[in-house]
Amino acid sequence: MEIRQIYYVLEVAKQKNFTKAAQALYVTQSNISQQISALESELNTALFVRDHHNIYLTVDGERFCKYARGVVDAIDVLMKEFNGNEESEKAVINVAVFPFSWTIGVSTIVKDFYKSSTNVVGTIRISDNYCAYTDLKKGALDFALVKLRPEDKVDYLTYIPLIEEDLLVIINRNNPIAAHHAISAEDLSNLPVLVGEKTTNLYDDFHKIYADRNAEFQVVLENTFDRDLLINMLSSGEGITFATESTAAQIVNDKITAIPLEVPVKYNTYLVYLQDKEPRGIYRAFVDYVVNETHSLNETKKIKIKNNDILY
Repeated sequence: MEIRQIYYVLEVAKQKNFTKAAQALYVTQSNISQQISALESELNTALFVRDHHNIYLTVDGERFCKYARGVVDAIDVLMKEFNGNEESEKAVINVAVFPFSWTIGVSTIVKDFYKSSTNVVGTIRISDNYCAYTDLKKGALDFALVKLRPEDKVDYLTYIPLIEEDLLVIINRNNPIAAHHAISAEDLSNLPVLVGEKTTNLYDDFHKIYADRNAEFQVVLENTFDRDLLINMLSSGEGITFATESTAAQIVNDKITAIPLEVPVKYNTYLVYLQDKEPRGIYRAFVDYVVNETHSLNETKKIKIKNNDILY
């Protein structure tokens, strides 16, 4: 009898489903089935009644689980007393998230995965797309959450779409253009744009947006892209900036509003990884968790614009 077999039996008894138990333990369903069958052969008894729709514990299965819980509790106590090697046995998943990712909840989803997975450790860092791509190639990252236009994807990464949003113009409410229902290329050519240092893909994105509309524009560069500084400058009417719907929802106030572009620009949030490093095991479990939780979030959190104000 192996310790892992004890955990497998308890998880199947809890989930009443082999597939769900496998997902919870980040192993394959066939592995759990094989290990439990081997244990039943060793004990010369059946622990579960299996049919096409349900799984039940047998009388012996209930007896086994009663004693197995005591064994697991004892192991947990033992591990707490002698946990020197515990961290080295955990899987390490390093992730980068884009600035303001908290506005759409994806960074929280990553944190929740770490909290719910006792056999995983890792790091979450804030990074723009360019730095994230570089660190993925160097092996310093396993995954990155990036936000970009679909046409700006690179060919050496796998992109899993999570969220699609429209790009909005963030502008002072006292600006006459703020009364427009949509911002045109002509409007853009008369507005200075507030961006951060010319070291991130954000600066280039603004150029692409304007170039697509044959418009010229003045860029106001700051040494930082601090949220509070940006809001103060927008509130003072010193310029405009761009933001996707979720980020705009955190910026709009009694002095600042958000207006859609006349010709829409789509930005997608993607989970990305190197194409030659297809996730397996716990890494595939991470991908599935982020995708499923984000899609669930999308169903409950819808962003709309009404009279130039952001509504959920």
